[in-house]
Amino acid sequence: MKGLYLFIASFICSASLYAQLDSIQYLNEVVLVDSKLEEFSEGYTLTKISDTLISRNLVSLSDLLNFNSNIYIKENGYGMVASPSFRGTNASQTAVIWNGIPINSNLTGQTDFNTIATASLTNVIIRSGGGSSQYGSGAVGGSIHLNNTIEFTENSSNELTIYYGSYASVGGIFKRKMAAEKKYLDMAVDFISSDNDYEYVGLNRKNNNGEFNKLNISMNGGLRLNNSSLIWNSNYFSGVRNLSGTITSFNKDSYKDETFRNLLTWNSTSKKWNNIIKGAHIFERYQYYPNRENVLYFEGKSNTIIGDYQLEYNINEKITVSSILNLTHIKAEGANIGNESRNTLAAIFIWKQLVSDQLSYNINIRQEFLNDFENPLIVSIDTKYKINQWYSLKANASKNYRVPTFNDLYWNNGGNIYLKPEISYQGAISNEFYFKYFLFNMNLFYINSKDLISWQPDINGMFSPINISETENIGFEMAAKFSKSIQKNIFNIGINYAYTSAKNIETGKQLMYVPFHKVTGTIDYRIQQFNAYFQQLFNGNVFTTTDNSTDLDSYLVANIGLDYFFLYKTMPIKIGFKINNIFNIYYENVAYRPMPNRNIQTTITFKF
Repeated sequence: MKGLYLFIASFICSASLYAQLDSIQYLNEVVLVDSKLEEFSEGYTLTKISDTLISRNLVSLSDLLNFNSNIYIKENGYGMVASPSFRGTNASQTAVIWNGIPINSNLTGQTDFNTIATASLTNVIIRSGGGSSQYGSGAVGGSIHLNNTIEFTENSSNELTIYYGSYASVGGIFKRKMAAEKKYLDMAVDFISSDNDYEYVGLNRKNNNGEFNKLNISMNGGLRLNNSSLIWNSNYFSGVRNLSGTITSFNKDSYKDETFRNLLTWNSTSKKWNNIIKGAHIFERYQYYPNRENVLYFEGKSNTIIGDYQLEYNINEKITVSSILNLTHIKAEGANIGNESRNTLAAIFIWKQLVSDQLSYNINIRQEFLNDFENPLIVSIDTKYKINQWYSLKANASKNYRVPTFNDLYWNNGGNIYLKPEISYQGAISNEFYFKYFLFNMNLFYINSKDLISWQPDINGMFSPINISETENIGFEMAAKFSKSIQKNIFNIGINYAYTSAKNIETGKQLMYVPFHKVTGTIDYRIQQFNAYFQQLFNGNVFTTTDNSTDLDSYLVANIGLDYFFLYKTMPIKIGFKINNIFNIYYENVAYRPMPNRNIQTTITFKF
């Protein structure tokens, strides 16, 4: 706790670099493909991570969220498999949404954050609170939205970023954008490679077998017609990682990931009606090599086809109703699950009403069919009351769920086809204060989850999943931001804090890898061509066993960076320099897997 007190003392009277959004407003020329996020979240806290922060965290989504959110990130060594704990829930209870469609793995139920390239994204929005009524299975603690916006404004640009860092880390990002009043096209190619052989602080050892390389290609296009638009989003990712060992073992295994996502959206609008038709295909595949020097590997893959029709009707200026039909077909196969498939039909109804200029609310109802197990009726309600110009009160309550994955159901010598979906009930209250230079937000939340799926050994020592656990998560979140310009000096100073109590009701013990305390803070200062920033992250201790007998120590990590902007003839150039873990702290966020020592990252960006 000493580190926590020092942290809070150093950031007292400060605020968060990322803003809590009152509502998301876009000009008519800018299209956000995920319309549900924009229109039906008044009672939820939305946190937008801007492209400026994304440009400082080019390696992965893990880096971006670690220092810019209250989400706890568990990494099996830097660059390895990474998963979140959002408000004390597990990785399978956090939905990742790409341009409005869920992309959590059909095999594991979660998204590996180190397979998400951030450079191709316009922004990342964190939606705190249950969202199963809109986004389906897994949106229990919250959802993370990866967005590409379409801009129908005259614009043409090229951008090239060259990256170099410690551990022979090299990479490059090229972006091309072409836009006009009725046409839009962008492309981004992102590659990074690293030996990742960082030293374990104080242990006289290095991270062996940690090499990785990643390639990401993204394309987004749009056509504006008379009263409609046609949007296309596409993303390809390929990555190879040797999986790091621990401080007690040496590994030779390797892992290959490949994903391919395509989404086509047609949107037709009139004075009263709005029709949205979506068609999507998602492909994922992994290959696991127990020994990278041998050709033997285990493979799993899945194909997902999504068809989605949304009809929205404005009854009057204050009432909007929306109905959605979503059909999802999944086919999966693998060395450990055989050949399996799943069909899901979801019917969604949304009612939105502006009661007055101050009060609004949404009701969401979702019912699914065609699954091989019981399909619960899912309901959520959220409301916002703007009491005055400087204070708003928000609240939301929902029932949420997570369906068993293909691994849970069909894994050879362990799968359980009789599993039931996990069910959770959650509620949250948010207070938002707005002043001239200062924003302040406080959230209280409660989550009760039943029938949690847990892999446990039988009398023969074989692990198999069963529905047993019931958990209760109670927490408090605080975020604040102070922004001020003094002549040519621009200041953004901030702090975010989260307290999370997540307990197994039967045992009364805190869940594994859920810190009671997490704090992030940033000081950002800009004058003319210079932009300097300082980041701090405090994670409280986490338990690594269910009986809370062992834990990982809390840690305080800090980064510092400097960006310099200048013109070479008419070409804007930015040079970035960043030192991570400046105090060279030893820390782990997964047991026996140390994170990097002090290291540097340098970038140079050309715009032409």
